[in-house]
Amino acid sequence: MGPKIAEKCGICHDNDAKYKCPKCGIKYCSLTCYKDEARHKDPVDSTDQKEEQIGKNEKPANSAKPPQLASPEYSKIYTETPEIQELLKYNTVKFHLSKVHRILSSEVADPNESNMNNEMKRQLAVDYLNTLRYGGIHYNEAIEEFCQLSLSKLNNPDQSNA
Repeated sequence: MGPKIAEKCGICHDNDAKYKCPKCGIKYCSLTCYKDEARHKDPVDSTDQKEEQIGKNEKPANSAKPPQLASPEYSKIYTETPEIQELLKYNTVKFHLSKVHRILSSEVADPNESNMNNEMKRQLAVDYLNTLRYGGIHYNEAIEEFCQLSLSKLNNPDQSNA
């Protein structure tokens, strides 16, 4: 067998590929090519594959069904606020909201540890969100927008989408 022929970079197509992107699997040669997000392939997840198999005009039966939320009030806010629906597509928003959920629903398993009461959990969750909001040490614009939209909808449920 002869020497192995190196595959070319899938981004610049000039140099030999040395690495493989963990997100999309494209092979690339350098940090510059790795950071060129516009040229990376969009990873195809299982939902996209199912939709392709079903056809362009058909959707899976459960695709239009909104997620099950804790109350009808929250469900109404979600279905009537496309901005919130869009923000919930961001991984950073989902990640931080899941952390808040874990804080609020956590129970200490160690019997020697004192369990936090609900008020302490709420305060910890608020403190965590405040580090992500405007002026916080870990400011996150998407979380700030999500909090502002959610608070305005909860405080003014009759407010229109305009």
